[in-house]
Amino acid sequence: MNLDAKKIKLLIGALVGIGVVIYFSQTVIEKKEQEGRSALYKIQKTYEDELKALPEAEKTAGVTLDVDAKFSKTVSELKGLIQGKALTDHTLFEATSRLGNLYLEHNQPKQAQEAFNQGFKFASGSFQKASILLLLGFAEEQSQQFKEAVETYNKGLQKGFEGLKSEFLFGLVRNHVKLNQKDKAKIFAEKLNQEFSGSRAATEAQEMVK
Repeated sequence: MNLDAKKIKLLIGALVGIGVVIYFSQTVIEKKEQEGRSALYKIQKTYEDELKALPEAEKTAGVTLDVDAKFSKTVSELKGLIQGKALTDHTLFEATSRLGNLYLEHNQPKQAQEAFNQGFKFASGSFQKASILLLLGFAEEQSQQFKEAVETYNKGLQKGFEGLKSEFLFGLVRNHVKLNQKDKAKIFAEKLNQEFSGSRAATEAQEMVK
């Protein structure tokens, strides 16, 4: 066998080895994704059971509740999944987002902020990063942390995800108004009006800065 033939044989062997490693890695990731979907499905069923057991007056989003008490099993299962960290970032992002949303829906913004900040670490791509920042901004607003909300909405705007741009701009208008910074609010209201003319956010923003 000449030298070139030996090199080719070695190269083929190396490529086969790399292929086996890639296949194994993909198989492990797919298995973890499946485990994550299964765990989240079970947690969703737990949540639905706990929601069903609540009095009718407490079932609507926006009603202030002690989430840790009213949804104790759901919270415990979500936190257990997050703390385990044996699954993919996608699953961990979903779990932290669900936990944060549950707190936010029932007016517990401090706990929501903790979950969303944790979720940002697992976010990948502009959509996930922008969406978790938008939710974090909502939680900061709910806590009357208007300065922090401005910083978060600006950070979200910089992620460049067009689908949420109007929400970030409107958030900046709201919070600059609450900080008595109407001149800054007007700048973002004008951007809203230019880029999203006729939208609910643009119309309400114009009213806020009058």
